[in-house]
Amino acid sequence: MSNKKTGNVLFQQANEAYFDDEFEQSESLYTQAIAADSTVGDYYLKRAQVRSKLGNTSGASSDARKASDLTANKSDQLRQYFKALYLHGKWAFELKQYDEAAESLRKAATINPSHEEVKALLEKTEPLTTPVPEPQAEPEAEGAEPARPKVRHEWYQTDDFVILEVFIKRVQKDAAAVEFGERAVSLSVKMATGSENNYDFDPLQHNIVASESTFEVLSTKIEIRLKKAQPGVKWSHLEQTDEDQATKSLSQLGSSRKGVSWDTIAADAEKEAKLKPSEQGVNELFQSIYRDADPDTRRAMMKSYVESNGTSLSTDWSSVGKGPVETLPPTDTFAKPYSS
Repeated sequence: MSNKKTGNVLFQQANEAYFDDEFEQSESLYTQAIAADSTVGDYYLKRAQVRSKLGNTSGASSDARKASDLTANKSDQLRQYFKALYLHGKWAFELKQYDEAAESLRKAATINPSHEEVKALLEKTEPLTTPVPEPQAEPEAEGAEPARPKVRHEWYQTDDFVILEVFIKRVQKDAAAVEFGERAVSLSVKMATGSENNYDFDPLQHNIVASESTFEVLSTKIEIRLKKAQPGVKWSHLEQTDEDQATKSLSQLGSSRKGVSWDTIAADAEKEAKLKPSEQGVNELFQSIYRDADPDTRRAMMKSYVESNGTSLSTDWSSVGKGPVETLPPTDTFAKPYSS
């Protein structure tokens, strides 16, 4: 029997023990189910409820937190995710872990804003959280670009939205303004001291629908809801990374330049046969290196070739990954901008 099947059998046995009020046996069986398959959020959620019955609030809170982590961003488990967030917030509040409680309750309130128990508990919790100091920008070096003021922010996502939470307390509703772009969001906040701080998230990892994106100023944070231009697409980062940019550049170049995609060349023997003998040898070498390379070597080859406009090819990601690759034309020649 596979681990998943074993875990499910133990889970069903634990449920039966729970309904028979045999809580200690139920906890033991839930623990065995988790040992067999630790990827199922419902196992942790049910054990959390048993542990609460047994007076183990700390264990219950820890299990609820784990359950929320395992069910987050899964549309078919939204009910379990909401319940895990609410129970974690409730038990963390009992343990006087107010910052943790508020974090989970805020997320639960986003999922179901009309849930009375969540709203009431959040109102009790927020005044007890650790005050967040007003963000201060670090001194700028002469000639350097202005640094983004430091402020705690978190984000999570559903199938349709990316929710960005910027934690600044006691901001007046008319003191915050948000501008949405196709792939950027800019937050401007006028502080009580009279200073104005700007927070730019640009470029975002994926496009958004600016007209359907909104924000709300709450007592402890500013919540920004970014409408995904491609519903269902999972974001791995809030903002675009250097690797994202390299992949995008390669894709664009591959569609307009012949010979960049060695995967395609390697798979297309008919086109390869049309090359001159000297070109075939070089391309065969590129194909062989790329086909057998590890992911870092492939990224290095792609990035160096794209950014150098075909004048450089490196397999050393530790060097290439540090910055743009310079165009190095042959001796006595000059680089000219490429146009399709």
